[in-house]
Formats: sequence, structure tokens, C-alpha cells
Amino acid sequence: MASSILLARQPIFDKDLNTIAYELLYRDAEGVGPQLPFNGTQATAEVLLHAYSSILQNGRIRTLPAFINFNAEWLYNGNMPSLKPEALVLEVLEDVSITDEIMQQLSDIVAKGYRIALDDFMYDQSWEPALKLAKIVKIDIQQLSPTQLIEHIDELKKHDVTLLAEKVETHQEFQYCKTLGFELFQGYFFCRPQLVQGRKLSGNDITMLQLVAELENTDASPQSLEAIVCKDPELVLRLLKIVNSARFSLSRDISSIAEAIIALGMDELKKWAILISTTQNTNTANELSREVLRRARMCEVVSKHYGAINPSTAFMTGMLSGIDAMLNLELKDIMRQLPISADISQALLSGKGPLGQLLTDVQNFMSAQWEKLENESIVEALASAQDESLQWVLDTLKEIES
Repeated sequence: MASSILLARQPIFDKDLNTIAYELLYRDAEGVGPQLPFNGTQATAEVLLHAYSSILQNGRIRTLPAFINFNAEWLYNGNMPSLKPEALVLEVLEDVSITDEIMQQLSDIVAKGYRIALDDFMYDQSWEPALKLAKIVKIDIQQLSPTQLIEHIDELKKHDVTLLAEKVETHQEFQYCKTLGFELFQGYFFCRPQLVQGRKLSGNDITMLQLVAELENTDASPQSLEAIVCKDPELVLRLLKIVNSARFSLSRDISSIAEAIIALGMDELKKWAILISTTQNTNTANELSREVLRRARMCEVVSKHYGAINPSTAFMTGMLSGIDAMLNLELKDIMRQLPISADISQALLSGKGPLGQLLTDVQNFMSAQWEKLENESIVEALASAQDESLQWVLDTLKEIES
């Protein structure tokens, strides 16, 4: 990836919260966008799409389709990379005027097997020719009143298109959009807890909270950690498999958690224990695990740019920033049960302090809110950390699921 291009990705879900594609968001160093995020050559495009659209499913790495915005200028130029049609969904922006020339370009693209999506769609009669070519119509549900939303859906049901709800911010909105007939969904609702009144923590949830608390205890010992980890047999098995894997190349097999802690050190075991205990939660979308792991890794990698922050502490902060969605509880309620350091608690609850600034910057970068990042050197560090973290998440999940 060219260092002058900033990239982020946002997952696209089906009704069952399976990730079926990613939208790639991008701009150049001058803040201009959308521009084509690759130079039109097949090799560059394939590398980019593999890095930003690959996930682990059923133990195998596969590349999902990428939704990419194209404006009128790009459509006139027709700078299409020679990629397989199933790798891309081309989004036509709402400011494109549907002229005869544009329709000819879109027809040529569809004839080559590519799929067209109409982005931020607001219906009027001029879009009728494009609707005959489009496969997907994306509607920003925050831009329309409930009445307008229903009117748009009724109009679009006359066409052979799949409806995608954009800017879905809560689980309630997700459920409502499903009842309206949307089949695809995009937004950050999956990163927020789905609060259920009277919900009680499961045994695994309690073990995880106890483990997090003990990992932050300065007096923690291999024996005290082992006593907690051993309450969850699956966690024990996965930890021992990973410790004995080729990743660590230890000179002898490790047969107990206490031995593993001594062999690898507290910081490394801290990371893997919290990784496994959070990713084995089956009540959350797989995408949430990927998002939180990537955030934690980015926090760890760029922590050196934020003063005297321990990389292990930065990683823990990134992981805990998603624990409310993983457990479907309010973050402030979880913090009351976790005797973690004041620095981490302050960073999570109010975004204050160096840790809070680090976490906020990482979250802004990942969500493509680059305008909130003022330090150019930090932006470069975050871009590099994101590239590395994407591959790290693939490798890490493969280790955990093996």
C-alpha cells in the first residue's frame, strides 16, 4: 500500500451477522477522496484487497468482496484493474448524474461481470435506468424519516435489487431494518452491547473477569493465574496448544499453565490468556472479535509514540475497549467488577490520559475519522500499525482456532 493513501474498512453483514464483504474507505494525504486506492494494475490491487478483505472462516483464509466508491470522474476514465468480478462491488455515489455516457460506462462494467451498488441512495425518477443495472441499493437510514424509509423500500421492491441498510448504529435499528426487508447491514451496532435486562454473567464470563483482574494485579503469580485459568478447561487446552506451537519454538513441551507463565513471561501469557478468553465467547459476532483484536494490536504497536506506556498495558486497554459488547453489559458496570489500574479505567471510561489519547486515535483511524488526527507522524505510525495488525489478526485467530 502506498504510504500516501489512508485506508479503513467497514464490515457488511447479512441477517445472521456473518461478514459477507468489506467496504474500503480511503483518502489521499491531502484529504481528497474518493480516489482509486490502487494504481490500476492487477498486482497492486490484489495485494491491497487481500490485506484488507481477508478473514479466517472455518480454519481457512478467504478474501471477501470489497465495496469501493467510484465517482463520476473515475467512471469517465474507466480505470478498471483486471480483477475477478467477484472480488469487487462498485459503488456509484449519489452525486453522479445519470447521463447517457455514464449509463454506457455502467453497462460496460456490468457486461464484464462486475456488480453495481448505488450508494447513499435517494430515489427520484432519474435513477430508474441505473436501477435496472444495480444489484445492491444502499440506504442511509439516518437520512430518512420512518415514513420516507418505508416509501423508499416500497419503491425499490419493484426492482430486482438487494437492500443494504447503512449507518445502523444500534441493535434495535438492526432488528427494525430486518423487519422492513433489508438483507444486508452496515454500521457500528455490532461494536455496542445488546443490553438485556436482568442478564446474568455465565461461568465463562466470570472466569474472564477474574482473569483480567488478576492479570492487572501487581502481586499476581504463575500459581494464582493458573488457579483461575483452570476453571475453564477449554481455555487451558487452547493456551497449552498455543504455547507448544511453532510460534514460540520452546525447547521443551509445556504441560501446565504455571510452566507456561514461567517460560514465556507474564506479559506474553497475559496477552494470550485474554485473547482466548474473549474470542471464545460465542454470543458475539465474529467480526467483533476481529475488530477488538486489531484495535488491541494497533494500540500495542503505536504505544511507543505516546510516552512511557507499557505495550502490554496498551494491548490490554485495546482489548478491554470491546468487553462491554462481548459481555452485553454497560462498560461502567464491568469496570466496577475489575480492580484494574486507574490509567486503564480512565482511558476506557473517559478517554483521558496518554492511554485514553492512544485508544481514541486508534479508534478514529480505524473508523476513517482521519480529520480528528492532527499529528502527521502519528497518522503514519497508525497506518503502518494497521497494515501489520490485519495480518497479525489472521495469524492469531488461526493459532487460537487450530
